[in-house]
Amino acid sequence: MPALQHVLRTLLSQSHNIHTHHIEDHLESLEAWEQIQLLLQLLCVRLPSTPLSSDILLDIDSIIKYERNHRILTRGVSIPPIALLKRSRPANIRLWKGDITTLASDVTAITNAANSQMLGCFQPSHKCIDNVIHSWAGPRLREECFDIMTSRGRELPVGEAVVTGGYCLPTPFVIHTVGPQLDRGVAPTNEQRQQLRQCYVSVLDAAESLPCSADGTKRIALCGISTGLFAFPAHDAAVIAVETVKAWFAHHEDTTVTDIIFVTYTDTDHSIYNYLLGLSKSPWVPIPQGPVARYSIQGESLSLARRWLQEAEAVIVSAGAGLSAADGLDYTSESLFKKHFPTFRKYQLYRLYDVFGFTGWPSEHDRWSYYFTHLEMIRSWPRSDLYKSLIAWLSKFGPDAYVRTSNADGLFVANGWDENQISTPQGQYAVLQCLANCRPDSTCPSLPWLDAALPALDPKTQRLNDPSKVPKCLNCSGAMNICVRAASWFNDRPFRAGEDRWRNFRRSVLENGKKTVILELGVGLNTPGVLRWPNEDLVRKGQGQVKLIRVGMGPSASVPFELEEGGLAANINADIKLILNELISSHEVTKS
Repeated sequence: MPALQHVLRTLLSQSHNIHTHHIEDHLESLEAWEQIQLLLQLLCVRLPSTPLSSDILLDIDSIIKYERNHRILTRGVSIPPIALLKRSRPANIRLWKGDITTLASDVTAITNAANSQMLGCFQPSHKCIDNVIHSWAGPRLREECFDIMTSRGRELPVGEAVVTGGYCLPTPFVIHTVGPQLDRGVAPTNEQRQQLRQCYVSVLDAAESLPCSADGTKRIALCGISTGLFAFPAHDAAVIAVETVKAWFAHHEDTTVTDIIFVTYTDTDHSIYNYLLGLSKSPWVPIPQGPVARYSIQGESLSLARRWLQEAEAVIVSAGAGLSAADGLDYTSESLFKKHFPTFRKYQLYRLYDVFGFTGWPSEHDRWSYYFTHLEMIRSWPRSDLYKSLIAWLSKFGPDAYVRTSNADGLFVANGWDENQISTPQGQYAVLQCLANCRPDSTCPSLPWLDAALPALDPKTQRLNDPSKVPKCLNCSGAMNICVRAASWFNDRPFRAGEDRWRNFRRSVLENGKKTVILELGVGLNTPGVLRWPNEDLVRKGQGQVKLIRVGMGPSASVPFELEEGGLAANINADIKLILNELISSHEVTKS
């Protein structure tokens, strides 16, 4: 990507730090996604006092919009109203959970919880809304903010709002406001409550001056101002936001604002707003909600991927941890661990990933208290619509469909997929193995051990009351473990038949010349040699007949630039749960 390298070299050349010049010397060795991440980091820390040239700005615009084309945008009109404000000109009140920067262009403006300098966040690792908005808008936003603040000659006061352009964002405008900042855990004062009210008033007042869309609508997306790093309690802030919106509309009968979208990012915040917006208080009219809404989403990569799947004669689903996470089995989730493994937090374990490689168990007895609890959680995991839809679609391809997954949870087979059309190179929870690998056949099914242990597993303490239920190798009486690729002791023998099936299927793909699509779902960057790189290798060997669709979040969704340029790969940066049905629905399988 020559334009990207040019921009990076220009930005790096503005620094006199020897380390940045070392990076410059190795730019071409970085993958495209790594170069883009470097670009965003440089733009984040770059001061706006020295303007960028118009040529560089155009190049940066093209790079950010190139990345935006891989994202999924949600149309504001498709978010169902949760309430109606009764007035001479009714206003729709909508509630949506997601990334505010992925709302489509039918939303007039999004709100930014800014700081008083209004220049964005200068810490690349921050996930604050200020950083996210500036990253996706591009450096023109920071330059406009710098010009505004320079002309003002003072910081933006708490409670005031300023409008800027949206630049590379889908939405045409951003309304910035500075909320009150609290010490974490401290209740807000009356003054701080009034300051937060004023923020929402100022945002809506500023929105009034914006032009309506061609269809006469004006949709304004409101974020949870001050509820992140500024530590305003989420419930108190939501009450203030909802009540302030009501009061503002009551005093602005002739407003041109037609829709308010309350945007939340966490399940907890979403539940708070869902409850508040469902309360029946005049002039508020709650609207009964039907089945789970299917939003109208759009994206260039999504459209391309749908067409490829429509034309496919064979399909390979390549699934990683992101697919399990989309089904709720998220190995990075602290709330999931707290729910299912509360007594094991005493070991400073807070996520399922924390258990991998953990050696702090006091005894085998304690270790298997955890693992039996884990195995029972997996066995009891509810069958899901996500897998149901995916497997029903895959089944239409008959023998021309195959699943290769790094997930050991067995959810494909548990949801009805044929175990003869799947391989699991990273192992399975369904198998136990000898940790010493005393013999190649020192493996056994885990289910009989689990069934025997469950009566002795206390549901409250999560402790195994009978030490005799701790698994031991039947050949050497040594310690056992779940048979997954967690260290050099992994025994892959139980999974070799699946690997043979995979090699045969892969060979048939290359020899038969069928139009084949690899649908890669949630495959991360931790072990790229297991799924990610082999998938790319298969595309390169496929002589144009094999294409890759990579779905994931963030950098893990990226594909090699040369494959994308060659029309052989597409990536979709989105939540799998949001877009899977859009990818596979209404597709008739092409018969060879």
